[in-house]
Order: sequence, then structure tokens, then C-alpha cells
Amino acid sequence: MTRFLDLHRMARMLLIGLAWCLWPVQAQAQGQAYPCNGAGPGERVVGMSPAAPGVASFPLCVRDESSNAPAEPAAAHNSYAAIAWHPDAADIWVDGNYSGGENIAEREVVAACNSVMGGGCSLAGDWGNSSMAIIRDRNGSFYRGWAGEGGAERRRVLAECSAKQLLPCEIFATIRSSTNRRSPGPSARKFYAVSAWVVGSDGYDHKLYIASGQRSADAATAAAIKACRDATSRPCESTALTGNGFIQAYRMDGNRDSATVETSAKRAQEAARVNCKKQKGTSCELQALFDSRKPGLFVHDFAKAKTR
Repeated sequence: MTRFLDLHRMARMLLIGLAWCLWPVQAQAQGQAYPCNGAGPGERVVGMSPAAPGVASFPLCVRDESSNAPAEPAAAHNSYAAIAWHPDAADIWVDGNYSGGENIAEREVVAACNSVMGGGCSLAGDWGNSSMAIIRDRNGSFYRGWAGEGGAERRRVLAECSAKQLLPCEIFATIRSSTNRRSPGPSARKFYAVSAWVVGSDGYDHKLYIASGQRSADAATAAAIKACRDATSRPCESTALTGNGFIQAYRMDGNRDSATVETSAKRAQEAARVNCKKQKGTSCELQALFDSRKPGLFVHDFAKAKTR
């Protein structure tokens, strides 16, 4: 009986092999077709084998190439962030990567800023699933421009800022909403410098009076104007102000005194040259450069200064 079953099994296998050989060539052309029990993971049924005497038809499969395609992306992780700043700070505070609850980020970031600056911080904005550009002008003040939806707001704010000064405003930072935290320390507090000179031509002494290293813009302005008045006994006015930047003194055509500010020494010098060209000056003498972080009261004499 056992021998009979073995012979029957061998005959069945021979018939399956014969049926496989009879399978149309075009079916095999779809891929290496093989007998299967129906489509499994990564398989696709391409037809049925021909029936043969004593052998039933059975499914034929090929590997499904589409199964190698990337899986559907998982749902995007929502992230929210908020920014705080202070008029006397040269940096910003960020609290982010929240999956929800923007109000939490707002409270946390303002509190973090106030803990360093001693109060006076304000919320600069909150946003989600995108980036925020922080734009800095020549005086060291910040603006924000949302970079989402193609960055239209970012471009607009940058253009409006740049239109008010000699050089384009700078992108100070681009902050993703997935940023966990940005927490500058006390070194973020600005040092201010202001220059002043005599109002009008009556009594003008061709000198620039600079107060630098001051902790507020008002204190620097008052100190510079006072130094000018004390020296000349004339009405004086401020001419340039910077927080954590530079004042560049320069002269056009040998007698047109001027001063400009920028966030770096290089940019201050470039801004002076741009204005000389804009004013159609026949000569442009770059003179002394004053760093707002160097404390002191200084007097610059345009008439006696050496050209840089």
C-alpha cells in the first residue's frame, strides 16, 4: 500500500511539472511565475495553471514589484514654538517643539527672557510646522518674518527693513518650530553707542562726540549730547545710534562730515562707502571707527583725523 501511494505521488508531481511546462509563455514573461496558494505578502496572482488529467488547476504568482515602493509616510508631527525678545537684548529666546498648546510656549519663553533681562520682555510671535526668520537692522533692532507658505512675509519684512538703510538688513537667525529651546544668558544685553554734534552750521566745530558702552539707548543719547553741549555751549543733537554695533565716522569731499552705524566694522565701512557714492562725493575718507561695547566718552575731530 505504501509503495502504491509513493507511485501515485510521483505521478502527480510529473503531471504538475507537465502542467507547468504547458503554461503560456506570456504568463511567465510577467515575472518568474511559480505555484502558490494565493497572493501572499509581496506576491501577485497572474493566473491559473492549466488543468491536466488527475491534476487540478492551481494559482500562479509572481513577486509584486510595487511592494518595494516606500510605505505611506506617517502622519506629520506637529510642532509649535514661540519667540520672545527685549529691546536691550542682542539675542532672542525660543521655546518650541510642542505638539500642541501654543499658550504653554508663549508663557515659558517670555518667562525665560524676563529671568535674564529682569523684565520688559514681550512675545515676538508663535507659529507651527514651519520656520520664523529673525531680521536685524543696522541699529541692532529685530523684526520677524514668517517663512511659511513660500516665505512671502519673510521677503516683505526684509525688503521693508532694507529700504530704510544703506545696506540690506541681515537674517540674524532662522528658527524652526521644532527647536526645543534657545536661552541666551546675561551676555545678550546690549551695549549702546551714540554720537552727537552741534545743530546747524552756526558754531559747528567739525567734531563728533561719542558715548559708548552704555546699557540703554536713552543713557547713551543723553551722555553724548551732554558731552557736546559741555564742550561747545551750543545746542546739540544725536546723529547715530547702535546697540552692539559700530559707529563709522567719514568725510566726503574734504568737508562734508558724516557718521553711520552698522552691526559690524566691515558693514559700517561698506555703508559709509555706499553713502559717499549715493551722495555723489568726489572723495570718501573713512576715519575713526567706534565699537559700542568699548565704554567711554570720545571726541572725534573730522578736520584732523587720519584717513583709514
